[in-house]
Amino acid sequence: MELGSVVKIIKQHAPTSLAESWDNVGLLVEPSSPHTVNTIMLTNDLTPPVLEESLEKKVDLILSYHPPIFSAVKRLSQGKWKDRLIIKCIENRIAVYSPHTCYDAKAGGVNDWLIGAFDTSNVVPVTNAEEIPGGYSHKVNILTKDSTNLQSVLSSLAVKQVSSPITTSSGEVMTVCSVLCNKCTLSEVFKAVEGSDCEVDTIENVKLEKIPVSGYGSGRYATLKQPLTPQEAVDAVKKHLNLLHVRLAAKPGNKYIKSVAVCAGSGSSVLRGVNADLYLTGEMSHHEVLDAVYSGANVILCDHSNTERGYLKQVKQELSEKLKDVNILISETDMDPLVIV
Repeated sequence: MELGSVVKIIKQHAPTSLAESWDNVGLLVEPSSPHTVNTIMLTNDLTPPVLEESLEKKVDLILSYHPPIFSAVKRLSQGKWKDRLIIKCIENRIAVYSPHTCYDAKAGGVNDWLIGAFDTSNVVPVTNAEEIPGGYSHKVNILTKDSTNLQSVLSSLAVKQVSSPITTSSGEVMTVCSVLCNKCTLSEVFKAVEGSDCEVDTIENVKLEKIPVSGYGSGRYATLKQPLTPQEAVDAVKKHLNLLHVRLAAKPGNKYIKSVAVCAGSGSSVLRGVNADLYLTGEMSHHEVLDAVYSGANVILCDHSNTERGYLKQVKQELSEKLKDVNILISETDMDPLVIV
């Protein structure tokens, strides 16, 4: 399948509009066309061993949960290990795509998978994702008698038009042409209207606000169907994540756990202040753990990528249903850099 078609399906699976504003998601390395994708490798991190594995298995696209390119890049050189990875991907015509916080926020994403360690009810995001419906940032309302000609003038622009008739206070019938556009095309809309022969009564620019998206967002919170002891919660997490060891900070009193809040990866900023009996995440600092425990929450830490990597099995299954002609692999060399010894 052609790379563009594959990327379109990956974006449908997890829209990039769900990503946090600070994140760097999407197609990060794009080989020149044509680029046919026969094999995709899923990995939590793009590391030298993962890239070597990709070369051995003749991978055409690496889907790396964490973006290997994050900050602005002014040069690519052999002096930095991540630069060397990107250079090698380019040399070997391997595309790189990162979904990162799109997977965090999506319904059925990594946080829904993580909270699946427990038998829960009423699962909701800790913080709701927000997006502008349709992906447009501005709406230009144009009051005119000449709607047909105006629509023709604007038809060549990358905008969406919606028209509705209104009757003015004087009884005159006019049309409100609402033009949905992005910031980059806003000036083009005004320029096209001003340069046309259309009779326009008023023109108004409205900046659209983001609205919460139900079921989407950072972290997950839920109540347990049956209360658990801290040890029972630990056992459930170990089984779900296939880990021999996790770290537990138990709150004083060792009371039953009736509610849980989770955040894959580094969860301190998302979980801070959440009223739950248990926090489950990959990592938190010493002081953040102390604050959580003495504010009434047990804490289970599993190391960062251990709370994310298992979700790739679900990603493989879901993408395989949409990319039937593409071979999808999960890296065998990808692993958390920290081990308990």
